Amino acid sequence: MSNSISSLFSSAEINLVVTQLENRLDAPITVEQNEVKADQAQISALGSIQGALSSLSSALSGISDPSTTNAKQATVSNSNATASATASAASGSFSLSNIVLAKPQKLLSTLFSSSGSKVGSGSGTLTFSFSDGDSEKVDIASGSATVSGIAKAINAADVGVTASVVQSGSGVFLSLQSEKTGSGDAFSLSGTGSLSKFSFSKGGSSSDFSQTQAASDAKFDFNGAQIVEPSNSGLNIVQGLTINLVASGSADIQVGSSSQNLSSSLSKFAAQFNNALSEIAKQTAFKPASSSASGGSGASGKAQTGPLLGDVQIEQLSQALLSTIASAAASSISAASIGLTIGSGGSLSFSSSALTSAFATNPTAVNNLVQKIEQNVKNVLSGAIGSGSEAGSGSGSGAAGGGTVQAEDSSLKNTVSSLNQEISAQKTLAALQVQTLEQNFTDAESLFNAEAPTLDFLSSLSGTTGNSAG
Repeated sequence: MSNSISSLFSSAEINLVVTQLENRLDAPITVEQNEVKADQAQISALGSIQGALSSLSSALSGISDPSTTNAKQATVSNSNATASATASAASGSFSLSNIVLAKPQKLLSTLFSSSGSKVGSGSGTLTFSFSDGDSEKVDIASGSATVSGIAKAINAADVGVTASVVQSGSGVFLSLQSEKTGSGDAFSLSGTGSLSKFSFSKGGSSSDFSQTQAASDAKFDFNGAQIVEPSNSGLNIVQGLTINLVASGSADIQVGSSSQNLSSSLSKFAAQFNNALSEIAKQTAFKPASSSASGGSGASGKAQTGPLLGDVQIEQLSQALLSTIASAAASSISAASIGLTIGSGGSLSFSSSALTSAFATNPTAVNNLVQKIEQNVKNVLSGAIGSGSEAGSGSGSGAAGGGTVQAEDSSLKNTVSSLNQEISAQKTLAALQVQTLEQNFTDAESLFNAEAPTLDFLSSLSGTTGNSAG
């Protein structure tokens, strides 16, 4: 066996020394890597909480918007009309009487044997002239000058008149009707070419068509004032009130404050409120270790903790939110009076019936209390995720004005960034130290091998060999 450093150290011994150095150098790096993992878990947890709080902030807009909290509702006494009201509508009673509905013009042709019956021998043009001065033309090709062909051409042209083929026991009729009601949409019809006899004059007569219904405006008395409208629907007689006429006769309309929209908004608010509480509880939770039942096959469960367990600021946030409901009062009514109650489990419930009852008694007091609750919750959210809390996100993006949750999130991110830089520097230094150690062994082996001939010569003089022990 030739002289080698392996005569002094085995490969296993060299690897052991190198491994021991690597372990010693990796120890502080591992500690810092574990700290980074813990910090990143907290950052993720804070992001989830910020997302839940931002959703709650968005739900606040539904109870702070006057068009929601001051909604109006229109109630009609019978089915002769329908009505809807916006927040700008004045409360009060309105009467409709002597209702006469607006009607479209209707024409019916003479009898044809079938829908394929020829109306003319060639092509032609139909011109519709309306009372408001407009006119529209429909060109009919020679091959389409049949009852059904003319109906299709009129409908395809979209001129404000619809056509249909009416079947009867003895043949078919061509029916024409103005698309809109009102005298302004009354029309006359004239034809050219092979359709020159296909005509009708308003107020006149025609051998081709008869008028089965004249176009007319809607007429009615509104609180005693005579109203004339071309349509039966979408009538805006007073601000904020829209009326639709359904049948002749009379009807009474009552406009008053409504809690319907507010009830929907409070229900959404309560859902997001509970979602925020649930997220905070999840991230600060502690679940004790569990053991399997005697003789069971299950293994004992380790204690489980949320990433933010022990974070006092986060844990107190739930109480701050709950206090905005529990302590809310205005005009001698409480949150419970309008249906917002906190259960024994610490969640918020909402009763629409309680809100309806309170609103019917004193809508102003209800609106004042809701707006107070909104402001109180907004203040808590502002302190947690900033004055621009509605712009927050689960990623922890900065909202205007900052907040305690965002400040903690930012601090942790800075810590992680510093640790990662330190870890990178330590890894570089550790790699250099390990490389230096391995080079030292290599240099020692080279030096030992260079001296091997001299050692062998000296050994021969003393009667020993370079491989002799001792």
